Amino acid sequence: MNLVETQLRTHDSLQLSVRTYVPDELNRCGRSLVIVHGTSEHGGRYDHVARIAVKHGWEVIVPDLRGHGRSDGVPVHVDRFEQYLLDFDSLWQYFELNPDRTALLGHSFGGLVCTRFAETRPSRLASLVLMSPLLGLRVQIEPWTLAIGRLMSVVAPQTRFRSKVPVEHTTRDLEVLKRRETDRLLHRSVTARWFFQMKQAIADAWRDAGKLNVPILALQAGNDLIVNPTVVEPWLRTVGSDDARFRMIADHYHELLNEPTWRSTLDDVLDWLDERISLPQGPAHAKPRSR
Repeated sequence: MNLVETQLRTHDSLQLSVRTYVPDELNRCGRSLVIVHGTSEHGGRYDHVARIAVKHGWEVIVPDLRGHGRSDGVPVHVDRFEQYLLDFDSLWQYFELNPDRTALLGHSFGGLVCTRFAETRPSRLASLVLMSPLLGLRVQIEPWTLAIGRLMSVVAPQTRFRSKVPVEHTTRDLEVLKRRETDRLLHRSVTARWFFQMKQAIADAWRDAGKLNVPILALQAGNDLIVNPTVVEPWLRTVGSDDARFRMIADHYHELLNEPTWRSTLDDVLDWLDERISLPQGPAHAKPRSR
């Protein structure tokens, strides 16, 4: 396996940091998995996921969203949500991704970005996986904070607000929580404009659900204290795809791929993807054993 880090120029001349994990030549099969992280984190937190996916015959592409990780941009800020989607257009063009052989996997806010990309550009991908997607908030925000934030999003859009998410609500894995404490690429605040652009994107994701026509797998943490775990299944019932599967994973916290049982969850995801974007037959492409 080869790991390559690339700086990709966006439509507005920012540099996006992108990690690509490429299988050994004998195992390459021309199928791509794009993994998209959540709010305030970065693609490096999915290194363990990417390495397993490579062993299953995927070329894995893991960008840091603008304003996240090593990418350029004001931390956790956009003027328009559409900027994330235009960045993905640049990603698809740069890597010459084959729509018939490309899958998107998004966690939380990354799931919202992936959803909007699939709704607005359905011909660009073959399958969509959502992990505890941000289709409704569970974190409570005081009305006065919302009122001030709405005003600031117009008059001073880069005004920052501290995250209301306790880190201990992200995962039950104590080692992962310990690593968060020393991760300098994580952010602890968002801008007013980002927040209300995110809120509008959620409304748009519900409005345009009928436009989603690719196979969809949605996994939701049953004990999610960050996004609303009760809205994903009702939303999934409104999508246009005739291949839409939902699974609630009981007792799990928000970061399904950082939970103690993440490997079992990932195996289920990769099995589902194999059925939609097949691995070529032959000894060079034999599927690895799990555990």
